[in-house]
Amino acid sequence: MRRSLLLLLLLLVIGAGAYEVWSRLQGGPPSGTAAAANQDPRALTAAEQAAFLPLVCGGAGPGADGYAHSCQSLPGYPSSDYGGAGTGLGITLTSVIYGHLTAADADEAYVSYQGSFEPHVTSFGGGILFHRAGTGWALSAWLPGGAAEHCLSLNPQGRARLLCLYGATGQGEADTGLYLVTIPNGGQLKLTPVLKASDLRGTLDPNANCQLRQSADQAVLLSVDSLARGGSFATAGVTYVPAATAQTACQAKSFANAATQTAVLNLGWDGDKISLSPDLHFAPAEGP
Repeated sequence: MRRSLLLLLLLLVIGAGAYEVWSRLQGGPPSGTAAAANQDPRALTAAEQAAFLPLVCGGAGPGADGYAHSCQSLPGYPSSDYGGAGTGLGITLTSVIYGHLTAADADEAYVSYQGSFEPHVTSFGGGILFHRAGTGWALSAWLPGGAAEHCLSLNPQGRARLLCLYGATGQGEADTGLYLVTIPNGGQLKLTPVLKASDLRGTLDPNANCQLRQSADQAVLLSVDSLARGGSFATAGVTYVPAATAQTACQAKSFANAATQTAVLNLGWDGDKISLSPDLHFAPAEGP
């Protein structure tokens, strides 16, 4: 009797392990983890690529021009002309987030992508929302421009909220910033700014940052360079021009040559808002 019981337990353990392997091959996290916690974005495994790609890339083939795959169609894409790119569409699936993304009880995945069919206004990419369907996944929606690659999950349970680092350039201006992000069930990502930086030294007016300063004691934040877990919650690396240096350079109309400094800011999260320390008293930045 004891031997039969031990044999039965062994078979259960082997069966559970086999199911775990099978679950991974189906293109998702280990059993139980997707429904248990919201996760940070990470690179897709080969199994996840195989699970998600056919749902959004019809007639997938080898990629070209720096893209991992080429598609003949983009099932479910919101524009019938795929942004005007026609056929031979290039796409790279860059990262995946699992969790309760649009509701506290949802079992979902959010895959960021870069695509040759996306224009500069969408930063040449976006995000794709999937929901669990049986043992696999089904497409919920494309969100052009809604990439969420450089993010940290703020809450392990309940509807997911993210802190994300974004950047964009155009006409000599470089904008970066930290934003609180929620993924909607329809529409675009909701972004609430936490810390914004704008570097205008490469524009037609190299002293344009000076016009944003409202007092002599304001430093100029040129860029948010990194976001990582650490400290009490997270850290952000920044590049800036200190207040005294900025004041002298602005008065001399030589801001483009002002000496810059770097710093690491400690980020705190109280469940509602992000705190930053130390307070370097940055001037307002351009951008939304």
